[in-house]
Amino acid sequence: MKKEEIIDYWRKFFADLLVGTFIKLLLFGLIGFVLGLTGLFIMDHFVMEELEWSTWIVSTVLVLSFGWYTGFGVFYGLIACIIQTSSKKITEALAGLHDLLDLLTHGVVEKIPRFNKNIPRNQLEDTFDGIGKNFLEQLRLKRGVTAFLSRILFGTILKVIKFFFLDNVVEELSKKEGNITSSDIEHAVRRVGVEMVTAPILEKFLYLQILNFILFALSFGVPVGILLLF
Repeated sequence: MKKEEIIDYWRKFFADLLVGTFIKLLLFGLIGFVLGLTGLFIMDHFVMEELEWSTWIVSTVLVLSFGWYTGFGVFYGLIACIIQTSSKKITEALAGLHDLLDLLTHGVVEKIPRFNKNIPRNQLEDTFDGIGKNFLEQLRLKRGVTAFLSRILFGTILKVIKFFFLDNVVEELSKKEGNITSSDIEHAVRRVGVEMVTAPILEKFLYLQILNFILFALSFGVPVGILLLF
C-alpha cells in the first residue's frame, strides 16, 4: 500500500475501534458500575458503621462515595473494554502492521544515507521515533477520551515495532551490500515475519490491562483509606 493508503487504513482502524462493540461497552460499564456499588456496600457496612458519625455526615459521605465508586467503576470498565477490543483487533490487523513496518523502515533508510549495521542504535531510535511521531500526527485523531486512548495504544504499537525493527529488520538489511532498494526492504520485512510483532504487542496490552486493574483497585481503596485516617 502507498503511504496515503496506510494512513487511511490506521485512521479507519482507530475511528472504527469501538464500532460494533456497543453491547460490550454496556456490559463492561455495567460490570464496573456493579463493582462500584459493591465497593460502596463494603465501605458502608464495614467502615461507616464503626465510626458512629451523625446521620447527615454519613449521608454526605455516602453520596460522595457513590459518585466516586460508580464513576471510577464505569470509567475503568470502559478502559478495560477498549484494551480488550484493541487487542482483538490487532490480531486481525497483520496486513496493516506489515505495511506500517515497511513504511517506517523506508522512512528510516531514506533519512540515513549509507544505511548499515554500524550506525549507532540511538541514532536509529531517534530517527524511527521522529518518523513514528510524524505518522501519528498525519492520522489527525480527534480530541477526546477515545482519541487520547487511541494515541496511547498506537504509541504502544510503535514502540514494539521500533524494537522489532532495531533487532530484526536492521540485521536483515545490514546483510545487503551496496545501496538498499525498496525491494530489499520489503524482502527484509517479509523474511523476519511481521507475525512476530503481534506477540509483544499483545503482551503490552496484557500489561495495560493489569495496570488498569491495579489503578481500579487503588481508586477503590482511596475513600476507605481516608475514612480510616479518622
